[in-house]
Formats: sequence, C-alpha cells, structure tokens
Amino acid sequence: MPFVEEVLGPHGPLAATLPGYEARPGQIAMAQAIQRGFAENVHLLVEAGTGIGKSFGYLVPALTCGRRVVISTATHALQEQLLTKDIPRVVAALGLPSRVVLLKGRNNYLCMEKLDQMRSRLVLARTREERDLLAWATATAGGDRAELNFVPSSRLWDELDADADDCLMEACRFFGPERCHLMRAREAARHADIIVVNHALFFSDLAAGGGIIPAYDCAILDEAHQVEEWATAAFTTTISRGSVGRLVRKLHRSLSLDPLLEEELVRAADAFTRALAAPAAPRYAFGDNPAAWETLEPLQRALYRLEDWVIRCWASASRLPRATEEVCVRRRDALLKLIVGHTQTIERLRRAGEEWMCWVEPVSDDDAARAAYCAPASIAAALRELLFDRVPSVVLTSATIADAGDFSYVRRQVGLESARVEELVVPSPFDYPRQALLYLPRPSLNPKDPRFAERAAPILTALLHATRGRAFVLCTSLAMMHALASHVGPGLPFPWAVQGDRPKGALLRWFRENRHAVLFATASFWEGVDVIGSALSCVVIDRLPFPPPDDPVIAARSRSLAAEGADPFGDLMLPVAITKLKQGLGRLIRSTSDRGIMCILDGRLEHMPYGRRILAALPPARRTHGLDDVRAFLAEQPA
Repeated sequence: MPFVEEVLGPHGPLAATLPGYEARPGQIAMAQAIQRGFAENVHLLVEAGTGIGKSFGYLVPALTCGRRVVISTATHALQEQLLTKDIPRVVAALGLPSRVVLLKGRNNYLCMEKLDQMRSRLVLARTREERDLLAWATATAGGDRAELNFVPSSRLWDELDADADDCLMEACRFFGPERCHLMRAREAARHADIIVVNHALFFSDLAAGGGIIPAYDCAILDEAHQVEEWATAAFTTTISRGSVGRLVRKLHRSLSLDPLLEEELVRAADAFTRALAAPAAPRYAFGDNPAAWETLEPLQRALYRLEDWVIRCWASASRLPRATEEVCVRRRDALLKLIVGHTQTIERLRRAGEEWMCWVEPVSDDDAARAAYCAPASIAAALRELLFDRVPSVVLTSATIADAGDFSYVRRQVGLESARVEELVVPSPFDYPRQALLYLPRPSLNPKDPRFAERAAPILTALLHATRGRAFVLCTSLAMMHALASHVGPGLPFPWAVQGDRPKGALLRWFRENRHAVLFATASFWEGVDVIGSALSCVVIDRLPFPPPDDPVIAARSRSLAAEGADPFGDLMLPVAITKLKQGLGRLIRSTSDRGIMCILDGRLEHMPYGRRILAALPPARRTHGLDDVRAFLAEQPA
C-alpha cells in the first residue's frame, strides 16, 4: 500500500499525469488521517475547507487500502463528479485495476416480472408514454431508469419498478443476475472495490438491516453535514391517501379484492386526508390536530379487516391462476407486510412523544394532499448500533461539520459521543482576508421587524450597484425572497431573476451567461452550486438561518435535548444556523482567483451574545460596515 503523501505529493503520479496539478498540504494531511483510520479501524471526522480537494483526499486512501469501501454522497452532482472525473483520474494515475460500481436504490431498476404482468394486461399501449416505456423496457440491457430520455409518471413507473413490496425473490421466474436488472447491479457491487451510493440508499440499507449494499469494511460519508437528515428520512414511516392508494393498486395486481373492504378502506383514508388538510399550517405536529386523531381508529380498523381477509382468502381470491403456490405465498406475505407497515405507522402516531416525533406536511405542491410522518426523536442510537459499532472505520467529511473547530454537535447527533473518533480540521487554502470582505451593514436591522424587507431594500440596492450585480441573494423563506425581489429587482439596471422563474439548471445557466446578473433564491441554492470566477462576486444572506422553533421536528428535538439537561438553543439551533450560514457563504469563494463580498443583513449577528460564536465559525474574511470599503475592495479587481 503506497503512502498517500507520495501519491498526492508534488512529484507523485497525480502530478505527473494531471495538467496543472498542485500538491496541497491540507489534502495530504486529510488523506494521511484517513489512511491511518482505515489501518487502525478508527472512525474519523474531517472538516475539509473549500478548496482542499477533499474528493482526492479520500479517494487515494480508499483506492489503495485493499479493502471494500462504500462512498456515499448527498447530491447527484458530486456522485457524477466522482464517477466521471475524480475516480478515473486517480485510477489512471495509479495504474490500479480497481473495480468501481455505482449502486442505486431498487426503485431505479426495471422489474422483469412486473413488465411481464403489464404486457399481459395491455393488449395495446394506451398512451405515448406507455409505448415509449415498453419499447425501452424491451430493449434495455441495464434496466436503469436513468437511461430514459423522458421522465415517466410516478404512477406508471410504480407499475414496473423493482419495488421491495412486489419482489418474489427466489420464487420469481426472472430470479438471478442473468435476467434480473437489480440482481445484476448488486452482483457487480458484490465484486467491487469501491461502491458509490447516495445517502438515501446508504441509510435505507442500514434501516433494512443490510442486504441492499454488499458487506463493506470502510465507509466514507461525504457532505456529512446532511447525515442526520438522510438517516432520519430512512427510518421515517408515512401514511396518506396516496400510500393507501398504492396499497390498493398492489392488492389488485394479485387479488380480486373484496369491494366492500376496499370501499371501507378508501372511505377511511379519505376522511383521514381531509382531517390532515383542515389546519391552515402547511407543516404541523400531528398531535395538534385532534380531528385527524379521531380518524385513526376507523382507518386502522379497515386495515385490520383487510389484513384478516388477505390471510383467509388469498388463495381463493388470487388473480394469478398459473402462479405456483410459492409465488402466491410470496405475494401474500409482501402484501401483508405492506398492510402491517401502515398499521404500525398508526400506532406510532398514537404514541407520539419522547420516542417518536410525528408531524404532517404536504406531499406535493397541492396543499390539500398531505401525509402524516413518524420518525425517531433521535437517530443517534440507531446509527451507533447499526453503523459505527459494526463497520470498522467510517469517515464523515464536509466543509461544514465543525463549529469553530468543535465537533460536539455532529458527534451527539450521529451517536459518536463516546466512540473512539479521530478529529481533523483542514482549513481552506483560500486567502479569505485577501479574497473576501464580510459586509455587515447595519446592527439595527432585525428580520423580526415587519418592515425588514422595506428597510433592507435600499441597503441591498446600494450593495448590488456597488458590485454591479453578479450576486446571489439567498433568503431563508419564499416570502422574504419575493419581498426583497419586488422591492429591489425592478430598480436594478442589471438582469435579475427569482427562483421558480425557470428550472434550477436553467437558472444557473442563465446566471453564468448573463454578466452582472442577480438571482433571488432560497434553500436549494445554499449548497451544491458552483459559479467560479467573477460571474458571482457577492453573496447576500437575508437573516441568520435559525430553524423555526415551532417546526414540529425541531420542537421535538428541542424537547429531547431539554429533557437531557442540554440547551436546545446552544446545542441545536445555533449549530444548525452556523452550518447553513457557512454553506451559503461558501458559494462565493470557489477558487484561488475568486474574490467577492459576503453580506449578512441580519443585525443580530453583532448585537446578540451568540454573534461572536457565529462570527468565529465563519471564513476569516475582513469585515466592514461601510459601503465605501466595499467599493474600494471591488476596485482592486477587474470588473
């Protein structure tokens, strides 16, 4: 196993094969720590500042350690970067015969058994979408939905995907990697050295008790500031009119369903859905809706009756006369598991409290289509038991997982408080005092003021004139985004746009192509967005991004911390805000040649006691309160 400093150093194979390669001491320090952690079976937390080149920092030890490593990312963009650029470059430079596989969740793959069923039901495809999908399904070799040149409706794809609820396993006629697309992908992963997945699949595998991802020795979780969110999602269950509708459709595929039972179930689900939609708040604690609580009993009773009917009548009601008994039993057990999943969610809704947090939110843009969700109040114990106690070495890395060098927050959230963990902070190589200026315009500006947008507008307008546009204005809510855009946008002599005017990718292309553009945006532009060069010279954040204290999930976690004697504000609200703020400001400086203005309009940063802690965690840019300093700073670079 080569030493990583030799590989990443100024005279190593990467320097010899990659034009413009620069050895980075921070990247080497990161790689050395990971190599040591893999060798000594130690978990590692690494904050790798922007510009470190953290993907090379973990890929070199991963590819040279001689063990199977799973690399998990939160965003599709980073996954694509790893698979199409970074991994091939390292493999080529080292001359390694590494087997690298991208593994996706089973819902991404075509199920041949369900395809056969659909063909038997459809004499002719009824729509253009069905014709195109069936034509692809007949010709595909990989069965990956990503091969499609169109996006099929979710309802149609549900009829064809390799959903676990429909899988017959050994009883399936297409069982085996020769004929099953999902099994072929998993078989390839079983022989891989590096398996690349996303966080959704990684944590779903943990929640399922394994079996999705082949056994691995080490794991690297990139974009680790999102680990708690994705892990919680994997252990979350839900019930809605939509989930009941999917259950009924699955039942119809295999059974001649009793119409009276179906009517009772649909009627109960409709009543539940209407009750969920009654409160005006789009997202609220389930316990705050007594009307929805009252609809649980008839819905649960209908599910129990359905479960009993499936157990008693599955053989006589089968719609698969040519299926073997083994196939019928598999289908019956899968349907029963799905029904029981719904009844278990109802039980959790009844037990909302310290163990489970339960809330309601829209499932689409239609505010009336809502679902009830149940998730563990803390994911730490599950991660400790299922991940950190079982996998010898896990690396969590991100540009924003420490609070001024302190990893206490992430340790507590993911279950690493008492584990043996190495910690490393690798500062960004960027010269922030030279490259960036932090503009804090007016301590009296308070986002809680009803006239905040009106008072902030002239300051923002003056700043955007000084920067000649070239700015992201990032807001913590849609309402504030639209308010600032309506106050400021029409008076700008530059092209400007608002998130939602067009798709995200198109907006980014528009921004890059229109010199001096201004984009008003919210959460989806706070991270995972790169605009390198002078096209982006200013990032404005409207307010400190504290999570809303009345959000049902945040409120449940706050209560849990308080019960443990911790401080919900200092131990939850403040670390979340710092991480979010660092992510937002991180859009500005993406290379050694970038220069620009960071602006936070929230005056609380300077006159509240917690402001010092936030400022200490931010990039070490020069600070100013004067617009003249902004103009002078900008005059030092080409317009």
